[in-house]
Amino acid sequence: MQIATFDFGTTAIKFVVLNERCEILYKQKINIDTFFNGEFIEQSPDQWKDVFIELIKSYKKRDEISSIICSGQMQDLIFIDENNKSLTNAILYNDQRGANYLSKVSDEISKKTTIKMNGSIPLLKMYWMKDNNPEILDLTKKILFSPKDYITLFLTDKAIADTVTLSTTGMMDIRKKEYLSSIDIDKNLLPTIYSCGKVVGVVKKNIAEELGLNKSLTVFAGSGDGGATTLASGIIKENEININLGTSGWLANIGKSPKKGVFNLCAINEGYYINVIPILNASSVHKWITKMIFSEDDSKYNSMDELLDKNIDYETDLICLPYLVGERYPIADSTIRGSYFGLTPSTSLIDLVISPLEGVAYSLKQGIAELGVAAKVISLIGGGALTVAWNQIFANIFEVPVTVYSDSEYLPSISLISSVLIEKGIINSYETFIEDMLSKKDKKVYIPQLERVENYRDKFEKFKKLYPALKDINK
Repeated sequence: MQIATFDFGTTAIKFVVLNERCEILYKQKINIDTFFNGEFIEQSPDQWKDVFIELIKSYKKRDEISSIICSGQMQDLIFIDENNKSLTNAILYNDQRGANYLSKVSDEISKKTTIKMNGSIPLLKMYWMKDNNPEILDLTKKILFSPKDYITLFLTDKAIADTVTLSTTGMMDIRKKEYLSSIDIDKNLLPTIYSCGKVVGVVKKNIAEELGLNKSLTVFAGSGDGGATTLASGIIKENEININLGTSGWLANIGKSPKKGVFNLCAINEGYYINVIPILNASSVHKWITKMIFSEDDSKYNSMDELLDKNIDYETDLICLPYLVGERYPIADSTIRGSYFGLTPSTSLIDLVISPLEGVAYSLKQGIAELGVAAKVISLIGGGALTVAWNQIFANIFEVPVTVYSDSEYLPSISLISSVLIEKGIINSYETFIEDMLSKKDKKVYIPQLERVENYRDKFEKFKKLYPALKDINK
């Protein structure tokens, strides 16, 4: 059996083929473009499809693939016409153009969705679209919320959304798993709700022939990336936290009920909820400082890692507020921007490099406090977890051992196979899958350096004062 997984991230689309023993048979990824126009952040759905086709065609044995399951960005907005084509660029999750519509959200909607509303929520961005581009809505036949659902539509002609993704839209009752009747959106535009492990359908005959796929290939609903990442992290207890370091990031734990004051998602494992603190500025901060310091060639990340490794014990007094594109947590402010505090004549290049990475860790530490979890176990996954020096910074600032699994960048893609294996009766549960998969993975544990903890505590107290001091400057 061969199962294909696709992970539609912000910077790249990752393609992994596995067998039923979770052994990787093939993996490949291709970067994609993001378009910035002022505060608007968008991507091209046509590029998603083109890259998907390029990736699937890169695998010579693609006719042996029996199932496809995908994960992807959540909180996007994709407007589909009568021919199943995108009418515009997709509005991305980190685009906060809905910020001026918070007053339109009733207490009832907030209570039933359990999410903390901000300008990135699709419901609010829909209100922006109604006011600013009504002609697009006039042509819209369906609205999708994730790149993976655009590909599902391409493969099957079915417009769907999974419960993990829909948890982030401001449109679904998170407990009943149904659309809210009180939202001012035409329900006919909304996709059919699926649980993550359900089969949507068989790939269309003409698409199978065009791409050289098995004509009986089944397409699963899949999951928003938050669900795949949490499943891959292996957290199953309330005192365990996972942190994902993608372009944006989040920290999460899991329980049997939504939690007040945080962002709650349905979990892939039905009956459970993921309690989330999402941040907009994570590995994007690493990418920004790398681009500022090094050239645009492919070796730039190696250069950054080499610089950090040579200075792994360096201590800087500089503090950086890492809010490059506004922030959702620990503060919700679409207007705030990043800043350095404490520049002196002796400030060096390494100060400018390390302090933004520390700033991301401080933001996440604030999130841990808001989540209200006395963490005993913290795991890191995502592209940011590849940077060894950054992992040590996290351990020092969190004051808790931090576990990083090998191939963590691909773990969410790998974890998706569990839904297929359960549906086919090969394994019994997600818990069994997690224990078996992670027990076989190589890992490294970063221990807090006690001699440095006190300095980080002092800087964290200063960091928490920066936003209140600066928040009115951009008003």
